[in-house]
Amino acid sequence: MSQTSSPPFAAPPDSVAGFVIATAVVAGMSLATPAPAGAQQPPPDGFAPVTDAMLEDPAPADWLTWRRTPDGWGYSPLDQVNRGNVGDLRLVWTRALTAGSQEGTPLAYGGALYMPNPGDVIQAIDAVTGDLRWEYRRDSPDDVEEFVGNLTTNRNIAIYGRHVIDTSVDNHVFALDAVTGELAWETPILDYRKNPARHSSGPIIADGKVVSGRSCMPRGGPDACVITAHDATTGEEVWRRRTVPAPGEPGDETWGGIPFEERVHVGSWMAPSYDPALGLVYIGTSVTSPAPKFLLGGVENQHLYHNSTLALDVDTGEIRWYWVQIENTAPKPGVLGAS
Repeated sequence: MSQTSSPPFAAPPDSVAGFVIATAVVAGMSLATPAPAGAQQPPPDGFAPVTDAMLEDPAPADWLTWRRTPDGWGYSPLDQVNRGNVGDLRLVWTRALTAGSQEGTPLAYGGALYMPNPGDVIQAIDAVTGDLRWEYRRDSPDDVEEFVGNLTTNRNIAIYGRHVIDTSVDNHVFALDAVTGELAWETPILDYRKNPARHSSGPIIADGKVVSGRSCMPRGGPDACVITAHDATTGEEVWRRRTVPAPGEPGDETWGGIPFEERVHVGSWMAPSYDPALGLVYIGTSVTSPAPKFLLGGVENQHLYHNSTLALDVDTGEIRWYWVQIENTAPKPGVLGAS
């Protein structure tokens, strides 16, 4: 499989579907970024590797994960823009993004914005000038749309060490060198022809692991409905957790005897969050397919772990507890429990 990492380019007008926009207060403000807390000694190229400590307590000017911090609060402590001067903001630069559905949130680190684009395209952009430092375009197999569909959404990416990390349309997890954009490693998660799944959200980093969920397509079967963790340095798989119990596993009894191969579409397609103090990864799950439970063994069954919040052990992927958000029937004792 080939990939491209290219220097700055001018996007043709007909490819523009969105923009990265930068603004600044006209009166002026400092764009200098202080040395991040917990940063390692930078190598000769000046890039300080991102650590777990930095992810858990980022420098005020850094945005190192989807919602900035592992708990997903999405709060910035910066105060240079306030009620008194917000009206003075003016456009500084814009840059075209790849055509497609735009839901991406950039990471901000070391004077660069790392921007997820639709269609497995990632850009590193100079945060001050808007100049393109590098661009990576993943070359997907020709038949991938036949199995996965034409999915272009990419909400988020992750950063760890000196790698920018993402999941791909062809069901891989991969890492790029944050300075050059060159592919550092890639690991297959699923065979998209056998167990197709969609990645509309990228991963987060939890205790040095790349944790990712996915939207499992009905044709992919229950084995496509997995949450996975990979070593953020090497790409090696650490654990995977299926969101549908197999016969004999805890929760099997909640499916009313429906054959295992028909227990499908319990996806985990939104980015998770993480509590480093408890060592728990939190992630939500989707509805079943078909969604009406009278078509799936009866409304009296709970169909674990659909429509749930899961708390997973960061080291093993074990479900520590779960909460069913939408009950098929009236709430009953035992909805909150361990698997």
